[in-house]
Amino acid sequence: MDVEELRRKLRALEEGQAELKREVSKLARTEGALCQQLAYSFPRSALPPRSSRRQRVGLSLRHHRLILQSLGEAVHILDLKGNILFWNRNAELLYGYSASEAIGQNIARLLVDPRDILPLHSIIGDIFMGKCWRGKFPVKKKSGERFSVLADGTPLHDDDGSLVGLICISSDLRILKEILGFSPFEGHSNFSTKN
Repeated sequence: MDVEELRRKLRALEEGQAELKREVSKLARTEGALCQQLAYSFPRSALPPRSSRRQRVGLSLRHHRLILQSLGEAVHILDLKGNILFWNRNAELLYGYSASEAIGQNIARLLVDPRDILPLHSIIGDIFMGKCWRGKFPVKKKSGERFSVLADGTPLHDDDGSLVGLICISSDLRILKEILGFSPFEGHSNFSTKN
């Protein structure tokens, strides 16, 4: 497999990831306040019995949770204060924190070195102003190991269009470098993009 074919596959993956982000955002809006209900262990007792549920077209809340858990990327959802509302299995693997350890924690305290807090607040501020953000960002694992992720941050809105938080999808840039044999970001001091 040559480098050009790897690049084509990477572009296809990125396009697929963008489509998944759009679908996740659409699903979140259709369920209303989804971010509040997406706890790692959603209590089944909170749902009415199947026989009394209204028949509806489309995916159930359970399917939405399964989709978020099944994505091949780390996914976390933050509230407006930067606290983690949702943390999928790949986030557990990437950052080393279980969902029960991460949910309720402030993202800055959990994953960001103090030197990187100001850039994080700037990025989150832009997202909360309605902008999407994509770029490289330094993070730390539970073990303290620092590394960079390629992150996509998107505003999360409820049914009436009110901002309720953000969705972040991230992947380890070391793996991208390994796949491509080089870092697409070498030599760049600021390589984030805003949509």
